[in-house]
Amino acid sequence: MISEKEFRRISEKVLESSPAEETEILLGGGTENLTRFGENRITQNVAEERYEMRIRVRQGQKIGVAIGNDLSDSGLKRCVEEAVGIAGVAGEDPSIQPFTTGDSRSEKDSWDAATAKVSAETRAEWVAEAVDIARSKEMEVGGIALDREGTIFDYGEIGPFGVANSAGLFRYGQLTSSAFEVSAKKGEGAGRSRKSSFSVKNIDAGAVARDACERAEASLNPRDLDSGKYTVIFEAEAVTDLVFFLGYLGFNGLNVAEGRSPLAGKLGEKIFGENITFREDPGNSALHGLTFDGEGVDTRKMDLIRNGVVKGFYQDRRSAALTGQEPTGHAMAQPNSWGAFSRFPVLDGGEASLDEMVAGLDRGVLVTRLWYTNVVDPMRMIVTGMTRDGTFLVEDGKIQGAVKNFRFNQSLLDFFGNVEALGKVQDLGGMLLPHLRVKDFNFSSSTDF
Repeated sequence: MISEKEFRRISEKVLESSPAEETEILLGGGTENLTRFGENRITQNVAEERYEMRIRVRQGQKIGVAIGNDLSDSGLKRCVEEAVGIAGVAGEDPSIQPFTTGDSRSEKDSWDAATAKVSAETRAEWVAEAVDIARSKEMEVGGIALDREGTIFDYGEIGPFGVANSAGLFRYGQLTSSAFEVSAKKGEGAGRSRKSSFSVKNIDAGAVARDACERAEASLNPRDLDSGKYTVIFEAEAVTDLVFFLGYLGFNGLNVAEGRSPLAGKLGEKIFGENITFREDPGNSALHGLTFDGEGVDTRKMDLIRNGVVKGFYQDRRSAALTGQEPTGHAMAQPNSWGAFSRFPVLDGGEASLDEMVAGLDRGVLVTRLWYTNVVDPMRMIVTGMTRDGTFLVEDGKIQGAVKNFRFNQSLLDFFGNVEALGKVQDLGGMLLPHLRVKDFNFSSSTDF
């Protein structure tokens, strides 16, 4: 990964060579090492190191952006020239602001030396342990083992680990992450388990594999169950997508400013259940990540919901200016049409274990995972998706067996207003979320599998 010293050299070259009124450079990328496996054998090993720089210049009320990966002196010069040229032909935008001012700071709280040096042999040992466990249960497993240093994320997305500009701002951070994910299958039974962390020391491959296999065993011989409204227990893993859409649809400051959020004009109003507190906590050691955003703004510790009351929104500098608020440090690289996103999400929980939540349910459904989720109606915060990898009927406080998967259509306004119980918070590797028991959850249709 590019060091702080090298990023300083690169940023100084860029800023010195730019004739623009203001200039900014974002640099992201790093290394990613991935081992894929399926049918109880390794199928692929991939290693990459790549970087992406994004140069933004301001000339009055005009902006030019150029993106490249040639970090040689000539490549830097060419990228600056392209950005300046684009600004020269761009239209004026009265909403454009001067760039972020600030000081110089670096961080490495979410960097681990051992994780930066994980070998292919280590990842193969994880896979071997998972395969041994699966074979002992006459199952097949597949999945991924990966380690990263830098800011390459899922699906190849790259975020910044360095931000510098001509207004005096300099931010640099080191970041590592590691993950092991196992999907187990036996007949009609399927189970999945995943552990991710900034430190490889927190990855227990055997525990992940055993969990996936136990889930697959439990989901054998699923029965039909009519669609409709049920009281549903969601394991924390199944809550992740719903929390993402809660933040994106409801608390994105740009959506609020443009009237595209159902929470626009609702600041200070009680919209959700009394037991719902949703917040950002960049100081929490369990939530690994860099504590500055794509504009170099430090991410704030803040409440979005406190006891059901709307308390704030994610703001980048653009949406903050539109709404008369302050930026909260949740920006993506600028300019963009997406707005600000959650970075260190925490949904406060309770004290109940998953077993205790099941024991307290007379009749309902236990959902372990959701997938294929998407937005149906943003202004009513309705999302759709399907259950996967273990859906179970609960009666008289006991799991009675697996049921076939459901499709759902559900308003998140209703969902987070109908939470009957919150379990203990679970560390999901970047999110802290509890198990939830929710009444009147709408399964719109059943499936054949």
